[in-house]
Amino acid sequence: MKKIIIIVGLLAFVFFANAQNNVSFFEEHIDFSVENNFFTVNGIYSFSSKTNKDEVQQIIFPFDHETKSIDSIRVFNLNTFMDVEFKKLRNSVYFIINIPANDTVDLNIFYRQKLSLANKYIITSTQSWGEPLKIAEYTLTTDSALQIKSFTYEPESESIIDSKKVYKWVKQNFMPKKDFEILLND
Repeated sequence: MKKIIIIVGLLAFVFFANAQNNVSFFEEHIDFSVENNFFTVNGIYSFSSKTNKDEVQQIIFPFDHETKSIDSIRVFNLNTFMDVEFKKLRNSVYFIINIPANDTVDLNIFYRQKLSLANKYIITSTQSWGEPLKIAEYTLTTDSALQIKSFTYEPESESIIDSKKVYKWVKQNFMPKKDFEILLND
């Protein structure tokens, strides 16, 4: 157990140190949904090279749950239209992306986990990049009858579309201090 924590810590250190120097994580657009007893995350994450050379970036993408309890994990490079191979760690996945010189790469990361009373998406890991997200947009779609007890961040808007409730958040220069959590009524 201690070895796993040390290895993840070392990987995170390498990832964070490199991330702050040559690569920027600058934008994310995440669609959350709660349906059929699942909490689903489907996001687009944008990375850019800060240098005049191609960059290879290690990414550790954290989860609130152990990966063995998460199904349907997919990492897809939207620039190359190819799946990105990843390795499951205890509470995260690890993968590598290539970013062309002075260019950007957009990744689609999708996963779902069993719905619980507290459904969390880890966004405080953004702090490790040393700079805020220029743009962060989040939507949550639920059945209109679902009762939500609270959000970590209050939605900026709420609407009903095709008998579904849609909550929206739009943040600029966003450096999250708390993870995104949705608490449901018992």
